[in-house]
Amino acid sequence: MSAKSKLQITKPRTGIKFHSFACFLGGGVAGFLLHSLVGGNGWGQFSLVTKQSTINGVERGDAAVAAAAAAAAADLPPLHRSSKVEPFETLSRELDAFNPIYQYLKIFDTQKTDPMRADFPELPLWHTWLHYPEAYHNHFSRFRGRKKVIFMEVGVQSGGKIPMLRDYFGPGFEYIGIDINPSTKKFESADWIHIEIGNSGDRNFWKDVIIEKYPIVDIFLDDGGHFMDQQKVAMEMMLPHVQPDGVFMCEDIATSWSRGFGGIRGGTALNTDFVKTTMQGLVLQSLDWLNSGFVFGAWNGVNWDSNAVPADGFGVDWWNVVTSQVKHIHYYNQLVVYEKGLTFAPVDVKTVGTSIPYRNSGTHERVDWDFVMKKVRSFTKSKWDW
Repeated sequence: MSAKSKLQITKPRTGIKFHSFACFLGGGVAGFLLHSLVGGNGWGQFSLVTKQSTINGVERGDAAVAAAAAAAAADLPPLHRSSKVEPFETLSRELDAFNPIYQYLKIFDTQKTDPMRADFPELPLWHTWLHYPEAYHNHFSRFRGRKKVIFMEVGVQSGGKIPMLRDYFGPGFEYIGIDINPSTKKFESADWIHIEIGNSGDRNFWKDVIIEKYPIVDIFLDDGGHFMDQQKVAMEMMLPHVQPDGVFMCEDIATSWSRGFGGIRGGTALNTDFVKTTMQGLVLQSLDWLNSGFVFGAWNGVNWDSNAVPADGFGVDWWNVVTSQVKHIHYYNQLVVYEKGLTFAPVDVKTVGTSIPYRNSGTHERVDWDFVMKKVRSFTKSKWDW
């Protein structure tokens, strides 16, 4: 497939939805090859688009790509086939995915022919995976328009996120960039931009420089060197430091499967070394930490008991940060989000009403749903007219 090739995935509107994204092969983000995933209640519909042609019911192009597309399509059920060939056209029609960050990408897409936009050398280049902005907007939107938003990012690189984020959050946005490359100091040319030079895998750098100098961080985004020690140390040091209602995000977790970054090719949750040594493994462990009270709860039944966790915890001395400070963990394709907030022991609740036994108890009187919904509305005052 040529360097300009793109892979689009359209999911049926059931189960898990993976929105369209582009995979630019040959020098892609961190040199990754993004593999398409299948999930939910149906198989993904593949549409391979090359620079020369579109395959999958449109026009034939490179023979190898055509053969791969045909083989993939042969195994798919006859669900709707996408005729959309441009990722931004697709996203603009997917209202649950299209957002102001996608709008920014759409406006400044390198393939735009508008000379007014093409002739903009002053704009720092931003290189990203096309599905990331959906995660950004889902978890950053509540901070938009605030009088002050302190955003810390590992991995300044070409500075491409800086203008996008400033445009997205507004004048209250303050950027703290961390990079190992001293050349990124060039971006520290406004009073709302701070650039720190250091290695995100160095605990002393976090403790003695960053945490000491920047006591408040609302959003933390790790898009740095992507080595296992860097990603894991950044999470260990900065997840507790992010504000109690803040967001911790780490992207490009696909390096967990790359030997060049300290990952393990073919590693899974069944591989102990993979779980212990990679960022993906740390994410998997954190799911246990989030559920720690259930993991070591009562022997019989489902009961939360945080006091039952052994003294050595889970073999990691900071595991309780997740249990005590994290409300939600969200996972996207090679990107994880930890939403912090007020946490409490899980409590089950019940509404008023009639219940039936879990097991078959014979025939019961049928429910009059018209009556039930009208009475529900008399209490909830919902806008629906039953």
